[in-house]
Amino acid sequence: MNILYVITRFITFPGALVRAMWEHLVCKICGVPVEDNRTFRNNEMCSHIEHELMPHAQGAFAVCFVPAFMNGLLALFLVWAPMLGLFAFEMTGAASKIVNIVAYWFAVSLYVNSYPSIEDALNMKEKVYKHGNTFQKIIYSPGFLGCYVGAYLEKYLITFVAAAGGIVYLLVK
Repeated sequence: MNILYVITRFITFPGALVRAMWEHLVCKICGVPVEDNRTFRNNEMCSHIEHELMPHAQGAFAVCFVPAFMNGLLALFLVWAPMLGLFAFEMTGAASKIVNIVAYWFAVSLYVNSYPSIEDALNMKEKVYKHGNTFQKIIYSPGFLGCYVGAYLEKYLITFVAAAGGIVYLLVK
């Protein structure tokens, strides 16, 4: 399964680069050292940067949620913009189809690479639910659930299969 994971990360490289950028930015804002900022490696850390674990609940939540949220927003825009005709190009026929396919590929790459690594998700779980206060547990719970489940779905390529299937549906429709 590991080789398929790495292959999908290389196929969806724009999303991997954007996600790594968001993760690196959150680490810098939180003051957490980045150990290795190579985005593409031949292991389970492909498309993630290696950083020290966040020492507090806010940072642990931010390093998981912010990249997922930002990549999700960009992917949503790239899926809906061609369907709503927001790309104001004077194109018809094949040229329009090519622009839509490229926009959909970027959207898939952003979505597939949006969730945190399992290590970051487990750190978030520990910091929020073992060491966090009641307010943090309540406020962070929807984002935590999405990021935690998404990390496992991404690990087993379910996000890639779902996104690719959705895009094929949009193109065939």
